[in-house]
Amino acid sequence: MNFFSRRSDAILAFTGLAGLALFAILYHRAYPHASVKLSLSRTEALERARAVAESLGAPVGELEQAAQFGGNTTELLFLQRTLGLEEASRWASEEVPIWSWNARWFKPQEKEEWRVGLGVDGKLVLLEHLLEDAAPGDSLSQDSARSLAEDFVRGLGWNLEEFDLVESSSQKRERRTDHRFTWEKRGSTIDWQSDGASGGTGAVRLAVSVLGGAVGSYRHFLKVPEDFERKLQSEASVGTVIALASLGLTFLLVLGALAVCVVRSKAGLVQWRMALVLAGVIAAVTVIDALISLPTFKYAYPTEIPWGAYLGIGIAGVVFAALLYAAEVTFTTAAGESLGRELLPQALRGLKELARGKLFEPEAAAAVLRGYALGFGLLGYLTVFYVAAQRWLGAWFPAEGPYSEIFNQYLPFLAPLTVGVIAGISEEITYRLFGISLAKRYLKSTALALLVPAAIWAFAHSNYPVFPVYVRGIELTVAGVLFGLALLRWGIVACIAAHFVINAVLTGVPLLTSGHGGYFLSGLLVIGAALIPAVAGLAIARRASL
Repeated sequence: MNFFSRRSDAILAFTGLAGLALFAILYHRAYPHASVKLSLSRTEALERARAVAESLGAPVGELEQAAQFGGNTTELLFLQRTLGLEEASRWASEEVPIWSWNARWFKPQEKEEWRVGLGVDGKLVLLEHLLEDAAPGDSLSQDSARSLAEDFVRGLGWNLEEFDLVESSSQKRERRTDHRFTWEKRGSTIDWQSDGASGGTGAVRLAVSVLGGAVGSYRHFLKVPEDFERKLQSEASVGTVIALASLGLTFLLVLGALAVCVVRSKAGLVQWRMALVLAGVIAAVTVIDALISLPTFKYAYPTEIPWGAYLGIGIAGVVFAALLYAAEVTFTTAAGESLGRELLPQALRGLKELARGKLFEPEAAAAVLRGYALGFGLLGYLTVFYVAAQRWLGAWFPAEGPYSEIFNQYLPFLAPLTVGVIAGISEEITYRLFGISLAKRYLKSTALALLVPAAIWAFAHSNYPVFPVYVRGIELTVAGVLFGLALLRWGIVACIAAHFVINAVLTGVPLLTSGHGGYFLSGLLVIGAALIPAVAGLAIARRASL
């Protein structure tokens, strides 16, 4: 069989190429990108941060170490909304550290710890020495403490002649006196208009605290107006409510799958082997994803509880998540396959081969190829949608920068693949194979069977930082219907492959755009690994045609 001999497959292949081209051409228009480059890798940042901590007297060799890369979404959104993307990018490069590497050194069950943050250019942007309230220290006068703080700030290269002191406070502790000072840079204020009236101003600030007789903290940041934060939180809360409602419907959908399994298994109409195999894959990949995320887990450790207890909670959480995913996939696969044999037999194409790991057999290989073409085509759709949404729906969201959660993982190139596998299998099985089969059975309408599961799936993503919050639901409802049509035409394996491709590409792109050679190489590894099934499928399809 020649994959390209059928007209529909040729059209699909062309659509995939066109979608990939649109994604490449319009990517930066669809997904605004802050032109800030990451000059430090995780290892380089840790070395510099460690040197800073040691210079301040931290016994880092005796302490636990953790680090992660992060960004301040609120500050970035404020800059985008008030200044526009180009000027926001300049501010993120020259004025305020939106993104930074953050490291901490601590001992379990001790409050004292050191934290150091370095901007993408390697400059110190955060310093924090946490002390017990009862820790001893000097009781400097506020003037003496201010002089100490000013010397520290000047030592970092700041010219305090360009700043105004806007806040100063002192607090008498049991055995020392602490002081806090905040300076605001003149000419850096940004007005925020709220409903046609002034909603406050933002500005570049430096904050220093003196604990006893030494500098205890330093922070370089953008003060964001409270009114902006409240409005942002209000919009985000609406999205969270919508997402929770959709997840509630998803829970009911999974309960429906369980009910179908119970009823139909009594008649011998449920095949469990395939479902259990896919559930095992999901559980294993979930555990792998958790293992490569250990740096993030360690960084979040609260020192108030024993490390062993925290680790136990984490392990229990991973086991619970793996079992939850496995249960969902078990019931929705078994129920979806059972209903599908009766209502949508074409939707099961390649599923048995997938469950048996025989992806290189002609039927499964052709399904994977179609899935890649579909995924590339949908990438084009998503890109065009966001270009149009920003123009006509007023859509806005945080610009992409040199940041991604995957930078915090042991093997960054694995993260897009694990995310793609988990989302591809669990979501396509639940919302497409089972959701459409169930809706088709009881709603007696193909159109509604495509629309209802698509909408439930789509609006479960409403808690993403995309505004207005309904935009994500519209975007993915259309995508969900397209996935459903693909299910009816090419089967569930094509849908899983397409979903995998989309997630892997969108999650992996930050590696390619980070501006750092090591992460760029990881991005190439992501692309290479993600393309292996497609290349193998193409070779098999070609061999079959010969």
